[in-house]
Amino acid sequence: METLPIFPLGGVLLPGGRMPLQLFEPRYLDLAQRLADEPEGERRFGIVRIRQGHEVGEGAATDLHEIGCEAVVDAMAIAQGSAGAVVHLVARGGRRFRLDAIDEGAGTSFLTGRVSWLLEPAAATDPDLRALAARVLAAHAAYLEALGATADPVEGRPVDLAYRIVERMVLEPGDRQRVLDSADAVTRLRLVLGLLTRETAIVQRFRAVPTPTDLGGASLN
Repeated sequence: METLPIFPLGGVLLPGGRMPLQLFEPRYLDLAQRLADEPEGERRFGIVRIRQGHEVGEGAATDLHEIGCEAVVDAMAIAQGSAGAVVHLVARGGRRFRLDAIDEGAGTSFLTGRVSWLLEPAAATDPDLRALAARVLAAHAAYLEALGATADPVEGRPVDLAYRIVERMVLEPGDRQRVLDSADAVTRLRLVLGLLTRETAIVQRFRAVPTPTDLGGASLN
């Protein structure tokens, strides 16, 4: 079991995805300083979706989801504003992990978690996976057509396809969390196929795009 700085968030970071963050609360400025002290390439923390509570203030993040995603810092800069320092960083999604416990004795102002890394089952050559990936791509094309939208082709291995499709969909954070929770690529693709079918039917019926409460973008903590 390994310890990892934890950043509770209302949104969900997926493996391979990118997320901009703004840090200005004292505890997260402490986290930013810790990250800055690490060698480039080793600056990482964990993003875990909040089940109950808020991102900021007293009593924030009273309950967290079990599965989170490693956030690898690709870029980080400090700006001085009228209210003090603000750290802007861009995180890239790495490995999935299970948050086993909060390390109460870590001595950090920010949350530190005890985590177990979740391995991706080998399935890159599974014919079922490739057939399912083709169905998901077709369903995504139908979803875009219903929206009247166009997009660049989705690239990547079948094992990562579900993540890349979800990044291009308008979904509630809860749906994104379900994708992150999925244990393997086949399960993820089946889930995303169901989400595409559901969302396409909604758009076709109501001629409207649902607006999620949180797109999982920049966080103003």
